[in-house]
Amino acid sequence: MLIGQLPEKGKGFSFDYARLGKHFAAAVRFLEAGEFAALPVGKHEIDGENVFVLMQEYTQQEKEPGFEAHDRYADIQLILRGSERFRWGKGVPGPLNGDFREVTQVENAVEFTLWENQFVIFLPGEAHAPGLPEKGPAVCRKAVVKVLCETK
Repeated sequence: MLIGQLPEKGKGFSFDYARLGKHFAAAVRFLEAGEFAALPVGKHEIDGENVFVLMQEYTQQEKEPGFEAHDRYADIQLILRGSERFRWGKGVPGPLNGDFREVTQVENAVEFTLWENQFVIFLPGEAHAPGLPEKGPAVCRKAVVKVLCETK
């Protein structure tokens, strides 16, 4: 898991996230361009199925979070409006459904909050629980950039 913040418009990231894998360069270019406002809710291709973004807007509800993990894709979850609490930990992965696994028996989870223009990168296999409000039900708009990672 990595946490970061978008650079100022016209500037690049201070860390070279493209070193994380060959498809991260396209994701970094998309994030640095910052053209999120024009994208409606839904899926938008950046580099075919190698890199795409899921634009989301929803009202968060207080709930016990369900943990998930992915086998092939990293998630870059960027908060565009509002805030969101996340949990991250290690647990027992369930059966694979597409690129999604429900994770149970998570112990010693870490909880953190992201605000506008902050993002978290969850790599394949990392259990995470997104979608939790900071204080009561709240609207959140975010971009979830899915980045295909190398498979052995």
